[in-house]
Amino acid sequence: MRWRSRLDRENLPFCSFDIRLKDLTTLGVGGPAECLARPVTRHDLSRVLDLCREEEIPAWFIGGGSNVLIPDEGLPGVTIQTGNLNGVLWEEQGDSVLLETESGVLLASLLALSMNKGWQGLEFSAGIPGTVGGALRGNAGVEGRSLGDLVESVLLVDDKGSFLWKRRQEISFSYRFSDLLVDNRAIVACRLALKKGDPASISSSVRGFIDRRKGQPRGVRTAGCIFKNPCGESAGRLLDETGCKGLRVGDAVVSSKHANFIENKGSASSKDIFRLISTCRERVFQRTGILLEMEICLMGAIPYGEAAG
Repeated sequence: MRWRSRLDRENLPFCSFDIRLKDLTTLGVGGPAECLARPVTRHDLSRVLDLCREEEIPAWFIGGGSNVLIPDEGLPGVTIQTGNLNGVLWEEQGDSVLLETESGVLLASLLALSMNKGWQGLEFSAGIPGTVGGALRGNAGVEGRSLGDLVESVLLVDDKGSFLWKRRQEISFSYRFSDLLVDNRAIVACRLALKKGDPASISSSVRGFIDRRKGQPRGVRTAGCIFKNPCGESAGRLLDETGCKGLRVGDAVVSSKHANFIENKGSASSKDIFRLISTCRERVFQRTGILLEMEICLMGAIPYGEAAG
């Protein structure tokens, strides 16, 4: 393929071919990336996106590997892992803090920094997996709080390959949604508005959010929540009440701890997991009339029947 030859000629040291993506996801499923790019700088990212645009090949993004389902056949084109885009800067003015973080920074690392510095605002993110980029894309949060609430601006790469900062008032955030990638190709960084606070109070708040997550499975392979909560309802409760806990397809099993999680008990395939998702979704719809919307991101071509959201 011409684009692979071009990558070889340009000698990009952060690109490699035919890399297993199952090793880079929290679910532990998925076929190979035709090309895996791990950009270290924003210039690296720009070069890869320029190539994808010019050669008309798809570009996929993964951060910490949570909240995604990758086909067993893998992903064509270039898969961009953002973990090396991990710069963090901040400016304190009085009680206000402006925190600039690149998209590959783990939410857990950002929370740890905030606790160490005595900054408040990110406590709700305790226990949420993944990176800043993924959290912005899906407006991650809990109990009515979300990352979008803290955004001052976001650095994006548009369809022409240009970098641009978008201010908060130009961005639409809602429950598990942002429009950041509607007309843009990549989330590069963001600036968050935090406040200085009492360290003891911040720590107490973090412990409270961690305690609320004790009912979720830990130490097992999951992607995080499979479905969004319908308005005024709990997806986990609906799945539990319709008998989804314990349902199994191959090594994919609905968690006995929380029905909105699917566990990979060994060698589950993407196909197994998608079939189990579809079974649960259909069961809830048939018994309640509520069609659950997926929170997990289906990447590539999921060839296992209709993948309606």
